[in-house]
Amino acid sequence: MAVRMHHSLTTTFTTFFFFPKSINKTHHIKWFSPSSRRSPTALYCTCSSQDPFVLTTPLYYVNAPPHMGSAYSTIAADAIARFQRLIGKKVIFITGTDEHGEKIATAAAAGGSTPNDHCDAISQSYRALWKDLDISYDKFIRTTDPKHEAIVEEFYSKVLANGDIYRADYEGLYCVNCEEYKDEKELLENNCCPMHLKPCVSRKEDNYFFALSKYQKKLEDILEHNPDFVQPLYRLNEVQNWLKTGLKDFSISRASVDWGIRVPNDPKQTIYVWFDALLGYISALSDDQEQPSLQTAIASGWPASLHLIGKDILRFHAVYWPAMLMSAGMSLPNTVFGHGFLTKDGMKMGKSLGNTLEPNELVQRFGPDAVRYFFLREVEFGNDGDYSEERFINIVNAHLANTIGILFLFVILEYCFYSYLTHYLHVDPFYPSSF
Repeated sequence: MAVRMHHSLTTTFTTFFFFPKSINKTHHIKWFSPSSRRSPTALYCTCSSQDPFVLTTPLYYVNAPPHMGSAYSTIAADAIARFQRLIGKKVIFITGTDEHGEKIATAAAAGGSTPNDHCDAISQSYRALWKDLDISYDKFIRTTDPKHEAIVEEFYSKVLANGDIYRADYEGLYCVNCEEYKDEKELLENNCCPMHLKPCVSRKEDNYFFALSKYQKKLEDILEHNPDFVQPLYRLNEVQNWLKTGLKDFSISRASVDWGIRVPNDPKQTIYVWFDALLGYISALSDDQEQPSLQTAIASGWPASLHLIGKDILRFHAVYWPAMLMSAGMSLPNTVFGHGFLTKDGMKMGKSLGNTLEPNELVQRFGPDAVRYFFLREVEFGNDGDYSEERFINIVNAHLANTIGILFLFVILEYCFYSYLTHYLHVDPFYPSSF
């Protein structure tokens, strides 16, 4: 047990903290793993001290309040951001909420509220949890923010002008929970989504499509010449396997969804939620300008140094997103890191199983430091991790209450004793002659 935990902590720290090995005089950030310590999760930064370290969590979907998986991503990102600040880097830590799409409108209707009111409430619950967990983010972007909508419209227009958007009919199997058309080859029995285990529905729509297939060779070249673009190594292998099957153009608008940003050249349709949400990483950089633009947002810190995401959204970040950016003539993020899932007592968490893990409850019972420490210490970063209350309590007691707590007590006692000798007895125990 002790050996496994030590390995987990070591791997986590070599992943989280990016040590500058040399100064790169250009304005590009490069990542590499030294051959002497080759590890799929050990990343090192060779950026110049002037470059900001731009770190992002996913923009969390507001169909429901935050869960422990969302909190885990953000806790990990916060640890990285804090270390980067400690070594003198200017850090821009971005988080936020993704607030458009069919699921949002459905969730709002089920709760008897409007989509706007629903988004306001859930987005605020994320902010409240980040405050309780002492998350030191710099930017919080909402995709319903007018400045974000302006950035999305400008980006769409650039991709359209590049000839990478076209209109076509499409018929296929659609997963409402993923908000994505699925290939039959990836579905389970009865056309069930492998992620949500619910049947996909047949849909036919007249939509706008992004020419993803046009960027197949470019994406393959990127991964071949910069294998650290996707980390850890086994996530890179997943992406390369997707590319081997051949990329298909994907729909970037919805005729049947009303809650979203209108397509600039066709207001009867709304922009596909992922084509919208990914741009939050850029619109977050635009501050509160009267006329936000891609140019000013990019000048404020793009490209991102690191996108930290869950493995379930890897395809969107490692395939769709770089192709979209190349189409618009923009720089790619330096690294996309896909971490694993959390389980509870060895089982997948779900409301139907009655074993969900509520982050607010954990923080209220044990405090933010205990929650942060456990998940950083016990989950080997990149892999799936398991939570059990018994192990949580044992780890917190053994490490924080006993080991670190006793050490802290000794330091305080020593300080108090030293203060008493010097201030009241006017002697210094480090200089015996003063007695």
